[in-house]
Amino acid sequence: MSDRDALIKEIKSRSPQTIHCDRILVPTDGSGQAFKAVGEAIHLAAVTDAELTLLMVVNYDAEVAAFEQVSLSGYVPAELEVAAWHFLADLMHVIPPEISAHPRVEAGDPADVIVDVAHEEESDLIVMGSRGLGTLGGLLTGSVSAAVLEAAPCPVLLCKGMPDDWEDDENYLPQEEA
Repeated sequence: MSDRDALIKEIKSRSPQTIHCDRILVPTDGSGQAFKAVGEAIHLAAVTDAELTLLMVVNYDAEVAAFEQVSLSGYVPAELEVAAWHFLADLMHVIPPEISAHPRVEAGDPADVIVDVAHEEESDLIVMGSRGLGTLGGLLTGSVSAAVLEAAPCPVLLCKGMPDDWEDDENYLPQEEA
């Protein structure tokens, strides 16, 4: 018997272990990858009886140029936060009623905010989408998922790809057929 086979046999002989997961943080930016992560988080919450926190981070620096912020007298940041709350309210309808979940909107650098919220809420797991840009793409554009993976206080599950019923990258939630 090879060392590999012996190791597999030894692992299989161990008593089953339970997964301890009370709080799952699910950051979303409205992309298909993030929506796929929401689906995975719902499944994990269902099997572990965990509570979900749906987090949307408003990054004013990325969304609104400094000139626009000044010229619009500060109304745009408030509108961005309101839009984030509306998006999360719609997303909450996707969560089955037997799963405990709450929305949260924060402002700042997405990676920093996600890590801070994970600390604050004592999250056991972060489930988030990854665009799969690779090393070069991540270096050129910066990768929120890579930064979170590096600094997170808990395990991070990165979900790649798009949900099966996703039409395009701009379609935030599947539309109901009329």
